[in-house]
Amino acid sequence: MDASVPVFEKPHPRVTVSDWTANIQALQNEARVRRLESYGLRESANQLRNESSITTRWDNYLNNQLLRDRIHEVQSWREKQRFIRENVRDEIRVLREEKNSTELHLESLQIPLAVAMQCQSNRDQRVPPELTRDQLGEELKKELHTIENHKRILTEICNLGWEKIKELTNVLFRLDREIKNKDEALELEYHVRDLHRASSGISYKMDPSRIPADSMTEESYEDCIKNTIKIAEQLMSESKKIRETMFSNRETARNQMYAQCQEVETIMRRRLYDIQRARNEMEWQKYKLETNLEKVDREIQLLRAAVVDKIDPTKLVETRLEVRTKRPVLERVQDKVLSGLLEEHERVNLSRSMLEKKLEEAL
Repeated sequence: MDASVPVFEKPHPRVTVSDWTANIQALQNEARVRRLESYGLRESANQLRNESSITTRWDNYLNNQLLRDRIHEVQSWREKQRFIRENVRDEIRVLREEKNSTELHLESLQIPLAVAMQCQSNRDQRVPPELTRDQLGEELKKELHTIENHKRILTEICNLGWEKIKELTNVLFRLDREIKNKDEALELEYHVRDLHRASSGISYKMDPSRIPADSMTEESYEDCIKNTIKIAEQLMSESKKIRETMFSNRETARNQMYAQCQEVETIMRRRLYDIQRARNEMEWQKYKLETNLEKVDREIQLLRAAVVDKIDPTKLVETRLEVRTKRPVLERVQDKVLSGLLEEHERVNLSRSMLEKKLEEAL
């Protein structure tokens, strides 16, 4: 090299070609690695975007299906409760009608009760010779006891029916409240179901994943509904039995009252027949006694006349005897005339005494 030519070089260290080649190779390798990393990043990002999009759409689809299922389930329970509510309302109506019929029949028992008591009171006004303890009195007492027993039974069943109406009304209010709650819940569920990513009413919320403190599990929710339905069905079954009991007791009371009334009327007619027969017999006996009394009166008059008729014969025979005592001593013979007069006097006095005794007996 010519020393007269000036040579200027940068103040940097020089590398060899091998070092330069190695450096280029290292840069190529680094670029390749970075491209691979970028490719992996882009692939993973693309996969993540796709997976997140699919997951989001799938979750949204699943939740929409769950919302539809939930809406269908709530609707099913609501329809069941509506059906039960209508049945409960109908049961309350028919139970009230049956209870009103029973109360009307209970009020109608006041008339036969008053009649039976009046009959008993009228019979107690009989005079002591006619105040008998007969079958009619026993049947009237039995009728009174029957009426009182039916009144007590019907009153108890009416009170039981009133209690059952109150219980059915309470469960009806409970069903109304639960159906109203389901209507409100369905309205919210419809609104939630209809929301989508383009809806205008969506926004970020504070702690959206919180669970209210008074929430219940799905099993508890179904148990609560089933319990309400079970209570309603049980009350309706009990109400049906009460209605059947009301009808049965009412018809039993009507039949027994009719049978007892017929029995009392039969015995009363028989008793009236006996009393009328006894009255006719007494009137016949009275007539015969009056006839006999008239005959006795006539006989007494005849006896008195007979006694009076004995006066003159007595005077006659006594006068004859007295006059014959005035005969002369030598003519005072105890002859047949004297014997006849004495016998006549004795017989007249005897017949007169017998007539007077008979007259005393007659009087």
